[in-house]
Formats: sequence, C-alpha cells, structure tokens
Amino acid sequence: MAKKDKNTKGAVDQAEELDPNEAADQMEKYAVKTNSKKVNKREALIRILTIILIILLLFLFGLFACSTYIKSGNFTVTASSEAFNAGISLSETKDFKNPQRILEGSKYEEMREGTYPLIPEDVDQYEGSKNFNENGMYYFTYSFYVKNTGSDDAGYAAKLNIDSVTEGADEALRVMVIKDGERMTYGKPRLGTNNVLEIYADKNFVSNRLVATVTDDDFKAGEMQKITVVIWFEGEDPECVNDILKGEVKLSMDLNVIEPLDK
Repeated sequence: MAKKDKNTKGAVDQAEELDPNEAADQMEKYAVKTNSKKVNKREALIRILTIILIILLLFLFGLFACSTYIKSGNFTVTASSEAFNAGISLSETKDFKNPQRILEGSKYEEMREGTYPLIPEDVDQYEGSKNFNENGMYYFTYSFYVKNTGSDDAGYAAKLNIDSVTEGADEALRVMVIKDGERMTYGKPRLGTNNVLEIYADKNFVSNRLVATVTDDDFKAGEMQKITVVIWFEGEDPECVNDILKGEVKLSMDLNVIEPLDK
C-alpha cells in the first residue's frame, strides 16, 4: 500500500477531529495550496524555457550576422538568366570547361592604400581573384572570361555596382576595368564637386551606387573576351585617410543581354 504524504496525513488527521463541514473546508484549503505550488512551478519552468529559447535565437542570429559580414567583401559576377539562356556564359578559365552563370571571387582582405603608377602593366595576366601586397602596395584583381556560346550574335551590358560601403571608403576608391587589354579607371568626383575628376581617375562613377557599365552591342557568336577588375584605395587622394582605410566596400557585376538572339 502506498504511503501517505506527511502533510496529507496531517491534514487528514486534523480533518478527522473536525465536524464534516470544517473538515471539507480544511481539505479544500490544502488542495488549493497544493495546486498553487504546482502552478508556480509550472510558470517558473515556462519562464526558464522561454529565456533559453531567446538565448538560442540570439545566438543563431549572431551566427547569421557574422557569416553575412565575412562574405561581404567577396566580388561576384552574375549573368542574368536571360543572358545565360541566350548563350552568354562566364568562366574563370580560358578553356571554358565549366561555363557558369555566377562567379564568386575571394574576399579582398587587408586593403590599405596603393597608387596607380605602381600597378603593373600586366596586371590582367592572371585568372580568378588575387590579393596583392607588394612593397606596401595593396590592390585586388578579379579576372574572368565572358563568351557568346550561342549560334547568333548578341549584345550585353555589364553593370559594375557598389553594393555597400562603410566609413566612406568609396571616397578614395579606384576601380580599373580592363577589357581585352583596354583599361579605364573610375573614381568618385572630388569631394564637394559634382564632376571634377580626382587624381588617377579617367572617368567619374556613374552614381553613388554604380561605378560603370561595360557594354558590347555586337558580341559575335563564339566570341570571347577577358575582363579584369582592379580595386584599390588611391593613396594620392586627399580623402585617403586612416578612418576610410578602416572601412569596406562590396562590389559586384551584373551582366544582362541587350539584344535578342533572333534579331
């Protein structure tokens, strides 16, 4: 036979010494007290579980934020679905063994100041992404190939975008685009002006979010072109100060078809 709880036994013994009405009241008070303790324990457990759940959610959010930040500097090139279906493909290698619609380079890391005169003439000789730190000269390059693998001619427009900026880092930014050996360097207008070119810039950025648009409106079937993007902070720019060098810039290139194949 199960043993009675000590408190329950005491309550029953007291109830036996009372008249029936008083005994009923006494047992009801005990039941209410017992149920109250159970409710309090349940509420405490719910509060603890809620706190644990909130901590886990914050932890997962932190991981997501960190992963987003770590990838923020990666340079990407994307051909639209329309362009890819039209036969315009991308590759980091000249042999085009693995044509892609999306290319992703490495993160440009530890970017400090550099200057245009120290960038080698053959900077476009490489394939894929490269981070350079040579004799205090910092710059990043990404080289890839675009090819019309279709059976008809088609034009394309490739927009070089600034996706995000911190610490005003784009004020001293220079972006060189080399297309089949022909180079053009872009920068923001001189601070406080709308169109005055900064040092070592051939053209101004189109806007705060668009560096330039690279186009070819007569991209022949079977034709292939090599494009190299070079990124650095121009040390001769008056805006190239320590605060800016703490910042980051995320750039990407989006390629779209501008002429249908069935023209």
